[in-house]
Amino acid sequence: MANTITPPHSSNRVDSRLPGRNGTDPSSAFSTYEDFERTPRFRWARGLARWWDKNMSIPNPFWEKPHPDAIDDVDENGVHAITKKTDYWFNRELGLIETEAKQFAAEWAEKGLPRHDMERVAVLEPEQVLGMKCLELFRQWRKRVRTKIQDQIQTGSARLNRSIGEARAQVNALEATANDRKNTQAQIESFLQFKEPDKTRVGYDRIFKSTWGFWVFAIILTVAEFAANFPVFRLLLPMSSTLVQLASTLGEAAESHTWLAGPLVLVQDILLHFEAFLVALIAVVILVLLGKTTGSSARSILAFSAKDSPMAATTIRAHRRQHIFVFIAGLAGIISVVSFMYLSRAQIAETAASRVRSDSVSLARAVTEQQAAGTDLTKTAATTQRVTDANRTLQQHLDDAAYASTVQRINNPIVFLNIGLVLAAMTLGFVYKKEDLTDRQGEHPSLRPLRIKLQSLEREALGHARAARNAISGAGAQAGRINHLLESHPLREWQGKQDRLQSVIQQFRGDNARLRGLDTASILAFRMPGTILFPSVDEDEDLRRPTEFDRLVDELSQVQAEYTRVAEFAIPTGVKTSMWARES
Repeated sequence: MANTITPPHSSNRVDSRLPGRNGTDPSSAFSTYEDFERTPRFRWARGLARWWDKNMSIPNPFWEKPHPDAIDDVDENGVHAITKKTDYWFNRELGLIETEAKQFAAEWAEKGLPRHDMERVAVLEPEQVLGMKCLELFRQWRKRVRTKIQDQIQTGSARLNRSIGEARAQVNALEATANDRKNTQAQIESFLQFKEPDKTRVGYDRIFKSTWGFWVFAIILTVAEFAANFPVFRLLLPMSSTLVQLASTLGEAAESHTWLAGPLVLVQDILLHFEAFLVALIAVVILVLLGKTTGSSARSILAFSAKDSPMAATTIRAHRRQHIFVFIAGLAGIISVVSFMYLSRAQIAETAASRVRSDSVSLARAVTEQQAAGTDLTKTAATTQRVTDANRTLQQHLDDAAYASTVQRINNPIVFLNIGLVLAAMTLGFVYKKEDLTDRQGEHPSLRPLRIKLQSLEREALGHARAARNAISGAGAQAGRINHLLESHPLREWQGKQDRLQSVIQQFRGDNARLRGLDTASILAFRMPGTILFPSVDEDEDLRRPTEFDRLVDELSQVQAEYTRVAEFAIPTGVKTSMWARES
């Protein structure tokens, strides 16, 4: 005979090893669920959504709209949100017990138990099993509700303590920022009132004060530079054969002037080499001008300093920037011109030698033609003149080749001469330069970085004020939530839970009678009351109040008072109203 007390074995029975199965697994008292986590609309928008929550007071468009059930689960500000999962757990466990009651009823009905014509004094075995499970479920529900509410109270106390700490830190930072702003503003005011003595002059006078002397020295430098470099250009740009013949004629005429022969020959040489004269003159003038300009710019760079005249610092820096560019450009031009002259002198000997070779070939050809003419009077005069011209040209170029070789040998000393003349021009420009920036003085150079610092401090003050207000608001909300939970009395629904558990016995009896085709009242064993005896519940029992809660409330009041005091002078003027409007 089958054991009628043993629960029925069915394929539909829930495995007793599953979590939440009452009376079978000691670890089944609490079920775990994942808390709801907000998700962004786009994968890349998570950081932006968090920044929006932290810094903006308007609704965040980057979070995905959650499901209403998820909102209920995550909103733990009330008792319903805390006990909602517990109610779900209770309904699930009760459903398992009701299923088991149906299975018991079916098995006993199949065996015709309990007998309808026999009374039972003892409690039926299935009813005893179901009653014990219902009693255990009620006990766990009661314990679970109190534990979850108490845990939320303790968690809220910890959050309150953390929010108070954050608010206090932000208030202290706000006050420190206010002191920095006050000191910075005082520095700005002192610099605005700062004035240099009236006798202070931003400028310098000429070291060499004579204007006539300046021009005399400038002309001397130009002439010396021209005399040193004109022969090079004369050799680079030779005369034609006609000018060579003319130069020979003029040279013979100049010999009659005795002591004036030298200057006359030099002037004639310059005029006959007019192209070389123009190129040399332009190059020398440019070189002297670059030297003078570079020297003048060097004095402007060295003479002015922003540290010496703080009120004219802005003007001085702009002035020096311009002259630094001129100095660099002038120095590059000087190097280019001097390098050109040096490389030209290094090649003039070869150039002159190639002309001598060419003239020698021309002379040989002329002599050959003269010999070929013989005694032909019609050709003799022309060939004789060509030979004469070729001899004269060859002689001129032989003299030029000898001079070019000499210049090439002393090329390096000539370079030092050019550098010396350039330095002389730079020195002349340096000593003749004068400047006066007194009338263009501006504000103190320290004002600009101080104004930038003041703006940064104002932004920091707004950030600290907003963070402190948010922390205080969060702390106040946590304190209110703790008070609400302490006075919530979450066990007031115990009667409804017991009524649902009492119905399990009645369900067992009803299903058993229905399957057997009988009325519940006609079964004598069911006349005995099927009431489960639950322990009494004190629905007004108080929850445990955190020991530090009163102290935290006092600290919150102190932080609020401190924030009110600091906010009066620490928040920038004209920002308070708009900031409070955004936060509200």
